[in-house]
Amino acid sequence: MTVVTLASFAEDIRKAGPGGVKFHFVDVPWRPAYRLAPQLGLYRYYVRWQDAALRHIEARREHYDVVHHVAWGSLHLGTRLWRLPAPLVYGPIGGGQTAPAQYWRYFGRDWPTEALRTQLTTGPMLKLNSRSRETIRNAAVTLVTNEATAVAARRLGATDVRYMLAEGLSPDWITEPRSQPNQVPVILWLGRLLARKAPTLAIQAFAELRRLMPARLVMAGDGPLRDQVRQEIARCGVTDDVDMLGQVPWKDIGSLYNSASVFLFTSLRDSSGSQFLEALGKGLPAVALDHHGIGDTKVGAAAVKVAIPAEPRDLPGRLALAMQTVLSDDQWESRSAAGVKWAGEWTWPAKAATAGHIYKEVA
Repeated sequence: MTVVTLASFAEDIRKAGPGGVKFHFVDVPWRPAYRLAPQLGLYRYYVRWQDAALRHIEARREHYDVVHHVAWGSLHLGTRLWRLPAPLVYGPIGGGQTAPAQYWRYFGRDWPTEALRTQLTTGPMLKLNSRSRETIRNAAVTLVTNEATAVAARRLGATDVRYMLAEGLSPDWITEPRSQPNQVPVILWLGRLLARKAPTLAIQAFAELRRLMPARLVMAGDGPLRDQVRQEIARCGVTDDVDMLGQVPWKDIGSLYNSASVFLFTSLRDSSGSQFLEALGKGLPAVALDHHGIGDTKVGAAAVKVAIPAEPRDLPGRLALAMQTVLSDDQWESRSAAGVKWAGEWTWPAKAATAGHIYKEVA
């Protein structure tokens, strides 16, 4: 097996010492002009890196039975690896999902950028994206993280589209099913404080829950909406019941899941959700929006999924009722067991085995 990646990963890879794998490290210079538009610059850098990686592989003139592009997992950025004389497995990719337009207020000043993203990456202009179109049409198998991306991929000409989560877990992350905590319920929200992840919606839903029962909210993560989130906590009158932890080291994340009673996932646009998988792997039941990648997961009782209503003002109350249901009915332990069972299907060894079957099939 040969892996081509960035030189910045070299030290960690050498420490891990994976056997039977040849690593090639490819870099391209960062252009100073990108400092004026960091996100656009990051995309352009990635495209240039992809082209450099292809040239590097072609120059070696080695034989490969299968080529697999795994990052970035983005429909609109594509890959040039389809040019190699071997079948391409593309993904898992997301990017076909869009935020519901009636919820634009949660995006605030970011909504024009979000609307433009919708047009460029999933709207009619997607067919004008030659990198994406050529990649999809030349892929032997396209792995997608949600049905919206599957629809977009088929529209571009994909012939074999299959579902696979982009995320995975180490087997030692998976815990045994848990008993319901008997302290004041703790709601856990974890993620970057970005508009599309709707942290203010989480605050509003928690405030509605507090009208129904005692509870605490723990928010872990940092980002550009930090001040806005603090203001929303004060506006909703729940300052004494919310702990904002900021960015938490990875070594401490497991204890957050283990000490919580419900995991709350409020993203208005996400391919799927690594935190959702992590929570269920720790036996923590979840409440989430029933759309995009989370809506496509088959987790059974492990999560209560809330359909997005036409009126945004109705959503916080519906999320609160879902949390109350998880905390008050007699199914908490069975929800925990269902979560552990589902998460166990998405460990890295299990995903590697699935990929191996696909390689044999397409080769």
